[in-house]
Amino acid sequence: MKINKLSVESFRQFYDPQEVKFAAGSKNVTLIIGANGAGKTGIFRAMIYGLYGHQSLQQDDSDSKVHLVNFKRLQENTGRPVSAKVSLEFENEGKTYQLVREIAEVMQGEKIQELGEKVSLLSQNEIGETILSLNNAKDVAEFISSILPEEVRNFFFFDAENLQLLNDLSGKSSFVQIKQNIQDLLQISTLSRGAKVLHQLYNIQMNDISNQSGDPEIKKLSQLISDDKDTIKELKSQNDVNQQAISAANSEIDDLNKQLADNKRLQDEKKDIDAQEQIKNTALEAKKSILKNMTVDLEPFSAILSRDIFDKTLVQVKDMREKQRDVFAKQVLQQSLQNGKCMMCGNDLGKDPQAQKHVQQLLDNYHSSELSGILDLIEGANDRISEDYKRLPDKMNSNYQYLVSSVDKVQKAQTSIDKKMDLVSSNLEKINNLIDKEDHTLPKLKQDIQDKQFLITKNNAKIAQLVENLANNQKDRDTKIKKQNQLNVKRQIAEKTNYLETRLRQILNDYDSNARKELAHQVRVLFNQLVTGQDQHLIRQITISDNYDMQIIGDNAANLLNDISEGQKQVLSLAFIFALAKLASKGRKGEIDFPLFVDTPFARLDSQIRDHIIKETPKLSSQWVLLLTDTEYTNREKQSFVESNAVGTSYQLQKNNDGKTEIQVTSLI
Repeated sequence: MKINKLSVESFRQFYDPQEVKFAAGSKNVTLIIGANGAGKTGIFRAMIYGLYGHQSLQQDDSDSKVHLVNFKRLQENTGRPVSAKVSLEFENEGKTYQLVREIAEVMQGEKIQELGEKVSLLSQNEIGETILSLNNAKDVAEFISSILPEEVRNFFFFDAENLQLLNDLSGKSSFVQIKQNIQDLLQISTLSRGAKVLHQLYNIQMNDISNQSGDPEIKKLSQLISDDKDTIKELKSQNDVNQQAISAANSEIDDLNKQLADNKRLQDEKKDIDAQEQIKNTALEAKKSILKNMTVDLEPFSAILSRDIFDKTLVQVKDMREKQRDVFAKQVLQQSLQNGKCMMCGNDLGKDPQAQKHVQQLLDNYHSSELSGILDLIEGANDRISEDYKRLPDKMNSNYQYLVSSVDKVQKAQTSIDKKMDLVSSNLEKINNLIDKEDHTLPKLKQDIQDKQFLITKNNAKIAQLVENLANNQKDRDTKIKKQNQLNVKRQIAEKTNYLETRLRQILNDYDSNARKELAHQVRVLFNQLVTGQDQHLIRQITISDNYDMQIIGDNAANLLNDISEGQKQVLSLAFIFALAKLASKGRKGEIDFPLFVDTPFARLDSQIRDHIIKETPKLSSQWVLLLTDTEYTNREKQSFVESNAVGTSYQLQKNNDGKTEIQVTSLI
């Protein structure tokens, strides 16, 4: 496929009709240069819309509707329909085509409403006349897909800044479609379809034999065989889905582990801050508790203030005590008489009237015994005050030391927090997110992998049993069929069909395996061709699994896919694209010369790699179209393009004061 010309009218930034003619041949590079907002992505969008009818690009906000008609045109024609037009002229297999798409919109107030689209495909007949070939959207889509399938267009038409190819090839995305697309380009799918046709033919032939045999046992065995095959197919399909999920989970785990490793210091600092916060909070609570306890402890010790008064009072108490005739409390006498038993000696007063009379006389003569209780209270209070006076200093000193220690812990913890917070505060959300992933996402992913592996093991056990049953049933059926001579010819034909299917599947497996090995080899060769010398020993080996899951092996035998720079990933993606196109061309009448159409190609590349890419890419692609920002097209890049002598056409996007963009032809010199 060769693209010749792109024309746009009233499309996005392009108010007036504009066109780009693409370079080919020995000078196959087309440069389109413009500042951000000038319309580079508008040209990329026009190409994708023209080819496939897609209004949105991968980088668009999915929540917002993309309008293709020029906004100024809509404003000038409020309430009236306005059409945007994209026309793409291209060649394929020696024939020239013109693909035209139009979309109509109308502005009502502040709202823009889409009215409809139309598409037409024009071609040239044998005498050079332009004729209408197709004007049905479905037919046009099928025709374009036969040249460049929509599923693989991302290999050749892409925004380098948002290129996800390596993610798709490393289990991070659904690689089932990627695998199918690559197999389509490498013609592996053609062999696979042939094997499926033979398998279906064999089943039809065997069912026909079973029906003609008239033997119910043969019919029963045929049904069992068919059911077992269907079940095996379903179980294998489940295993493929589970294996895909495992690969995706492993890839996500690798990504998370790398993120965690890259941010380990930040995480450690955050964990230390959390620990210091806990220490600080514990110390603050202890401080609060100590102050409360000190207040509570001081309340009973207030009696110590009367200690000097007690020293004088005790002298008087001693004199009063010596003058007292009673040596026991009045309550003792009262209680003894009330109970009829002496509270001091335990004698039964009821049996000893004389003793009871004596106690009664003591009570009658008890004049100053109330004072004894008071004296007891005074002496007891003095004893307690003396004891408290001895304990208070130790207790208060202990509390004070604990208080000082708690305050010191708070201050030290806060100092540590303040010191580390400068580093952590700007990355707090990121750190918390990583910690959450480490605590929750990683364990869940690992558990999911275990669950999927268990299901695969369980399914494999079922498959093994079904395969054994299948072999036995096929053997029994073949034995019964061989006994019916009238079916020998049909049986032999069916056996031949089965043999052809088996051989074709073996060829398919061998071809697929060899294609993947050759693809991996070519990717490495082309990567080394595109990078500078310092990176040419970066990759020791590239492997591509049967699911087209790609691993990049370095000198330490580790997968480098998560460790190489974004620029190296971009170069690796280009190498994969070129290798795929090269292999896809083998064994065909003409080469698959797809154009390489790249938006923002150099954003992630350093200057040395840019120079090397500019020099080498024109040799590897039939056409190379670059949509460059002014920061990507400096004097250095300009000089590299001049030295490459591969630039055929060059354009400058000029945005005028009124917001209209013009595509102006420019010169490298």
